[in-house]
Amino acid sequence: MKKSQAAKRRERLRKQANKAMNIVIMIPALNPDEKLTNYVRQLATENFREIVVINDGSSQKSDGIFDEIAAMEHCTVLRHEVNRGKGRALKTGMEYVLKHSPDCTGIVTGDADGQHRLKDTLRVAKELIRDDSRLVLGARNFNSKNIPARSSFGNKVTSWVFAFMFGQKLMDTQTGLRGIPLTIVPSMLKISGERFEYEMNMLIECRRQRIGIYEIPIDTVYIDENSSSHFNPVIDSIKIYWLIFRSFFSFIFTSVGCTLLDLLLFTLLARLVIPSDFRYRILLATAVARVISATVNFIVNKNVVFHKKGHIVSSAVKYFCLAVVQMLISAKSVEFFAGLLGWHETIVKAIVDTILFIFNYFIQKKFVFKK
Repeated sequence: MKKSQAAKRRERLRKQANKAMNIVIMIPALNPDEKLTNYVRQLATENFREIVVINDGSSQKSDGIFDEIAAMEHCTVLRHEVNRGKGRALKTGMEYVLKHSPDCTGIVTGDADGQHRLKDTLRVAKELIRDDSRLVLGARNFNSKNIPARSSFGNKVTSWVFAFMFGQKLMDTQTGLRGIPLTIVPSMLKISGERFEYEMNMLIECRRQRIGIYEIPIDTVYIDENSSSHFNPVIDSIKIYWLIFRSFFSFIFTSVGCTLLDLLLFTLLARLVIPSDFRYRILLATAVARVISATVNFIVNKNVVFHKKGHIVSSAVKYFCLAVVQMLISAKSVEFFAGLLGWHETIVKAIVDTILFIFNYFIQKKFVFKK
């Protein structure tokens, strides 16, 4: 019996070792120095299937580094003739892996600037081997004293905003050390983003598709306050926050557009279509305009803002029930607070409806158009 258990354990370890060889390391690089060479040399001593480095349009000064890496065993260098961005470099690497290693367990991505330790890369790889159904993130601790203030503040804010918008608190949303299961690579190739914003889009897409995201702590390494990073704190941050708030901004634009449509339809119906002597002219014009504008709003929210597929009847019932409930809450709240505060009803309504508008977005996202 004991022999049988020992044999099973050896078989399990053998399978794990074989799986370890099925991990591909992928590193995008722009004008790297010897830190990349040292990192790849360390990785080459481990049991990885292949190490793929993407030269993202680096200058000729870096040719020696890429030539040295290409000469190493199990190492491949891919090249962009011009700089196309980290997101595109990652996609180029993923396309290569799908074509040349379609049976591998997954991909572990790393950075070329010396921020990732070998031991942490191995930990992410082992976690991906243990469970290849979820995205693995190597998460840095931004409470450490050696973190530059702007990096610490920026990452904490982004983590908080991501949790608020997508319902999962992540310690590090901008880490470049990631374990990507091969099963999700095809869907990751379809998402937008050519530069640093691509990594945020990857997290958003995982949340949309209900793909698990798992974090493991890693060492936090900043060399010369991360001066070698190609991350533009203004332009790239704007792109990242646009991705996070894109659906909310789309929700605002759609709501404003449908409000203008409602006013236009009401004016046309009340002034040009319905006879002026009709007793219920205003009521009829209001009702027809509201039904049409609300229907357009529902269709756009479903298909463009929240990307909800199917279940149109269920979503429509929830949507119009929410509209009725919101209308009643608005009316009662305006009546109550106007009397309590002694403010003009219009001012109170503007405040109340703004608050309800924000809640309305999250209710539609989490309930009406829930995937």
